[in-house]
Amino acid sequence: MNFLKIELTKKRGVIALLATGLIATSFILGGYVATGNWNPWGNKHYYQNLNVNFGYCVSGSQNFCNSVHNTMYNSGVAWIDQVIQGTTGSVTNGCFPSATCGMSFIALSGSSVTLAAGDASFGATNGNCGAAGSEGGTEIVAASGLQRAAATTNTLLSGATGSTSVLQKTFTSTATQTVQLACLVSYGTASNANSIQLAAASFTAVTLNSGDTIQITWTLTWSWS
Repeated sequence: MNFLKIELTKKRGVIALLATGLIATSFILGGYVATGNWNPWGNKHYYQNLNVNFGYCVSGSQNFCNSVHNTMYNSGVAWIDQVIQGTTGSVTNGCFPSATCGMSFIALSGSSVTLAAGDASFGATNGNCGAAGSEGGTEIVAASGLQRAAATTNTLLSGATGSTSVLQKTFTSTATQTVQLACLVSYGTASNANSIQLAAASFTAVTLNSGDTIQITWTLTWSWS
């Protein structure tokens, strides 16, 4: 009987040792997949994520709020990466942050287009809302109250994971016109070579009458662990 107990204890010990080895291996392998480093303790953060959300509210002849899925452009995200890490005061596309350049401008369009992350979103033409790559849309640029403008609410991230930055602007229409696309852009003037889009959102077309307002809200959230 004692012999059987000893054998059973040995088997349990081997199983526990194997289980521990598998857990340690999966931890190290998971750390490598996440960080590219075989030392799982060599990196403080395993992931970092930028999330951009979009919402809008219409007031006047109609009153409602809604939120829809938006598209982040690859070139817009690359621009953010360059300005964060840049030491030369320049970027490959668009402009380096300054008093007139920063991802804090909101543009609108009445065009119905299909958005794709890979669309080139910079330059005198492609930097316009709805006109990235082959989208072929047209940004609202006429003096109608809906032309590109800086966000009037611009809160900065606190530095803690999960903190948000809110960019918001309320446009007041001075004529009857359709809006169905909003973009977060880096420059205050449309059709400018320095303009680059970070994100765009297409929603159900809204016909604004003179005096109607549309409030656009972009919310950026950085998360890491």
